[in-house]
Amino acid sequence: MLALIRIPILFLLVNVSADLYPQICHHRKNHFDSDGKKHGYWVEVSKLNPEKKTFKGWYDHGNETKRCVYYNDGIKCLKFRYVNDSLMRLKRYDPEGNLEYKGSALLLKKNNELRFCWDGEFVFYDSQKHITRKVEYVLGEEQDLE
Repeated sequence: MLALIRIPILFLLVNVSADLYPQICHHRKNHFDSDGKKHGYWVEVSKLNPEKKTFKGWYDHGNETKRCVYYNDGIKCLKFRYVNDSLMRLKRYDPEGNLEYKGSALLLKKNNELRFCWDGEFVFYDSQKHITRKVEYVLGEEQDLE
């Protein structure tokens, strides 16, 4: 009797997991919302060489959100992680893919115009990943630490 109950339960579990697998493991890519704005997960490639990415990341009704990575000739050059609507963490990489600097930026919105400025501590690195200097910024202005 117990074996007769286990078979339908096993069948249901297999069907449910098969139905959920694409939703959990694969993102729908490159979709637009009803207003024609980028929305969801996007991957963009070079028109000259479609095997090389130029961007991968997330959009929320036309605005970048979550994590976004820009590529130059297929090599990661800039990474943004959006903390909220007005703050993001950024990392810049050299042409060999080594971290050049990292810090925070404020996103400033005014009259439908979006700008950003460095704000907070920035750490700069050499090609051997050693810290070369630290700089504090307030609204894009470098602060005198002495």
